Amino acid sequence: MQPYHHWPSLHNIALEVKNGKRSARSQVELALSLAKHETLESSVSPTLISLDVEGALAMADAIDAKIKRGEDCGDLCGIPFVVKDNIDWLGLVTTAGSPKAYSKKATKNAPVLQGLMDRGAIPIGKANMNEWAVGLTGENAHFGNVPNPHLDGCLSGGSSSGSARAVAMGIVPMALGSDTGGSIRMPAAWCGIVGLRPSSESFSLDGVVPRSRSLDVVGPLVNSLEDCDYFLGSTFTPKSSPLTPENTPKSIKIGWDPRLLEGVEASVRSAFIQFMQNAQANPAVSFVEQSWPSFAAATDCSLTVLQMEFLNDFNVMCGEVELFAERLGKPVINELRHSVSLGPQALVTAQEQLLQFRQDMASLLSSVDMLALPLTPCGPIEAAKLPEAAKPLRELSLAMGASGLPIIGMPILSAKDGLGLTAPSLAGVQLVGQLFQEHKLVYMVKTYLDAPS
Repeated sequence: MQPYHHWPSLHNIALEVKNGKRSARSQVELALSLAKHETLESSVSPTLISLDVEGALAMADAIDAKIKRGEDCGDLCGIPFVVKDNIDWLGLVTTAGSPKAYSKKATKNAPVLQGLMDRGAIPIGKANMNEWAVGLTGENAHFGNVPNPHLDGCLSGGSSSGSARAVAMGIVPMALGSDTGGSIRMPAAWCGIVGLRPSSESFSLDGVVPRSRSLDVVGPLVNSLEDCDYFLGSTFTPKSSPLTPENTPKSIKIGWDPRLLEGVEASVRSAFIQFMQNAQANPAVSFVEQSWPSFAAATDCSLTVLQMEFLNDFNVMCGEVELFAERLGKPVINELRHSVSLGPQALVTAQEQLLQFRQDMASLLSSVDMLALPLTPCGPIEAAKLPEAAKPLRELSLAMGASGLPIIGMPILSAKDGLGLTAPSLAGVQLVGQLFQEHKLVYMVKTYLDAPS
């Protein structure tokens, strides 16, 4: 399916709004007109569950007025975007994709959202998501499943499903999502765009409905690595080191573990090997074989942590699980019931194992500049094959996310390779940097590796 619109880069949108070639209102009006194709009332996709037309236009008019007065309106000036429905937005209802169990009108903006608005960005609506961010598919029992923009019958990936599809379809040029076990990275790759999971503990997560307080992070979904870098700016990840001449690499070493290719489909393995070959055509790029800690063990302990933390928060925010059994989709109630069966010592043990895994993964980056591995063992899955098809999706993404390191998720190969919109390439690649080195990671991938454009 072709996008409704091809947006310029974030930098160019903001620049042209500032110099009067575009107005902030015109950009918001365009996004709102495109968004109507994919709301809950549309027959195409429930990408967006709500729009704030009056609020968005009022913000746009305020920005245009500031520009006329010669005032600074921020580096994201006039750029419309959508917000995942687990992030509080003043005056709007947050449901976390679970309107029958949790529906709360926000009394203030989440700091991560407010920071973007302070930079001049304009939110236009709330994006669909996997209920309670449970799952990596793009399914939602209440609002409907978000379809893949490229492969008929397949899903968008999740849990930031609506955020990813909104960018891929050109409704908006950027979106805000969240990632626990792959929820930014996976829908970004499956939808053919770029997503960044920042380092853990990069900023406050107040106002973000928790999936797992140990693993959650919020980040961008955008069309390109240039846009990713521009989205970050100097403030989104305040702990991230700026790129300087001293830490700008002139060549890069990429660590990888061949054993992680054993569990992926043959077509995905071939695409990843081609990605490596393409990268090494540049003499400044080399791959280094490493032996990484067990991802199976890391997945087990991470799953225990996130499931038990989710149970604890659900009990506080909603109440006893069985009281909500009829209000929740099957993936959510099944996970909560499993979590109830676990004892408190299981969480303590899992947290200890997770800490060791994080230390081991960080140490791998002492001898290389980044790590690379596939994101999912297969391409986008068909909705008709749920729930079985969803089971292997977390095998690579959850463990890597649990490392706490910054990770870019995107298609394995770009469209110019002829595989950009096929299932093997959309299975995705994860490119992992050193802790709080988001700017350096984006620079290395943008400069030395193939990427969507």
